[in-house]
Amino acid sequence: MTLSVTNIINIFISVTNPMNKMSSASKKKVRQYSEEYLKLGFIPAVHDERSPFCLLCQQCLTNESMKRGRLEAHLKAKHSAYSLFTAQTVTVSRTLEASYEISLLIAKSGKNHTFGEDLIKPSISVFLKTVLEKDDKDVKAMPLSNNTVRRRIDEMSEDIETQLVEKLKSRKFSVQMDESTVRDSEALLLTYVRYIDKGEFAEEMLFCKSLETTTTATDIYNKLKHYLDVNNIPMENITSCAADGAPVMMGKKNGCLKLMKDENPEMLLVHCVIHRENLVSKNISPVLNEVLKSVIKSINAIKANAKCERLFKQFCEDNNADHVRLLLHTEVRWLSKGNCLKRFMQLFDELSDFLSDKPEMKHLLTVDGKAFPALSAFVCYTHSYIDCTFKMLHANCG
Repeated sequence: MTLSVTNIINIFISVTNPMNKMSSASKKKVRQYSEEYLKLGFIPAVHDERSPFCLLCQQCLTNESMKRGRLEAHLKAKHSAYSLFTAQTVTVSRTLEASYEISLLIAKSGKNHTFGEDLIKPSISVFLKTVLEKDDKDVKAMPLSNNTVRRRIDEMSEDIETQLVEKLKSRKFSVQMDESTVRDSEALLLTYVRYIDKGEFAEEMLFCKSLETTTTATDIYNKLKHYLDVNNIPMENITSCAADGAPVMMGKKNGCLKLMKDENPEMLLVHCVIHRENLVSKNISPVLNEVLKSVIKSINAIKANAKCERLFKQFCEDNNADHVRLLLHTEVRWLSKGNCLKRFMQLFDELSDFLSDKPEMKHLLTVDGKAFPALSAFVCYTHSYIDCTFKMLHANCG
């Protein structure tokens, strides 16, 4: 087909006509700025509000870049270290950290794992709304359910154990073991370690294992040996081991410590300090022992009867005493006896009036007034100080 000169001229005019160019340009899509782009660090350019302006590099992009995907690509390519996308990530990270911290507090307090969901989260929400007048959406997003708290505690305990095992692989440490029977006749082996960390003494529980059947020296030794072998902790790293006077522990021929010393001849064997306290407390001076028994009888005369204890409390309040209650003693700890005697001496005048008809109190009043009870308290605190000193010496061995 041939074109005439007229047709050619018309085609040329239609192509070069500026009105046609304007019509085609008007058909091109022009994107508008959205306020959500401000979260990405872009504002509308001063000279053209249809162009995004980056606040970080102060670069003006084209209108074709006015897409969320392209703006995100610009941030990731040129401003990855300062990207505003990390704001949400930081919030989630801090919420997760708070979940672990609260789970640790629940574990330390011994509360139920539902304590966080039932009380802690509602309490924080009330505080934010009432005092700070802030939104509590982050608190609601914080995971503190029963299963979550249990999982957090398990993860933290495993991490602590892993860190402790790594330390014990490369340093000397001392061990303290105790086999005890708890409720339901379950036998447990508790093992503690003491070592030097950053120039200071540190003490941690190594493990608590159940003895399923018998509790012989071999069973206890195998539990310890198996734990050390599984975690690649050399037996040679143990410099000393402390235990009570039970034959399965301290037996000269077949005791657990004897089996450990056979494998590690350089290890020192130490008799448990608290157990020796109990032995000493049974063989103190006859005079002081008699005074101590009289003090205990006087205390029990009040503590054993609820009505008598209430009357003694009211009597102390009427006399403006420093304390209104007596302390019970623990048979195996000198420190407990020292605290018991100290409180007894602080309320001695009130007790002498309140128990004036009791034979045990009359006995205390006849042996030079307060002298012997005060001396007994002094002896108890002296032994506590000596035992603390011994513990430090034992730590130095480790």
